[in-house]
Amino acid sequence: MVNIEIINILDVFVMFLVLLSYVGALIQKDLIKCVVLTGLGGLGLAYLFSSLLAPDVAVTEAILGGAVLPAFFAFTVKRTQRIDE
Repeated sequence: MVNIEIINILDVFVMFLVLLSYVGALIQKDLIKCVVLTGLGGLGLAYLFSSLLAPDVAVTEAILGGAVLPAFFAFTVKRTQRIDE
């Protein structure tokens, strides 16, 4: 019983961190910080998917949302301008 409550509390904490990550990415002016925050949000979502016993979705989210898309976004920001006006 105690272990289930700890897992649920941890899941709620990660959900809150994912929400903060995406809201922080929305209000940032520095686009590199936005890329980092969205990557962290993707990794948090991957953890949540794995805790919901969906390992295929978790691996896909970790690869795409936590690594590939932030890398593409960082490359795009590097080729353009870093600060949003």
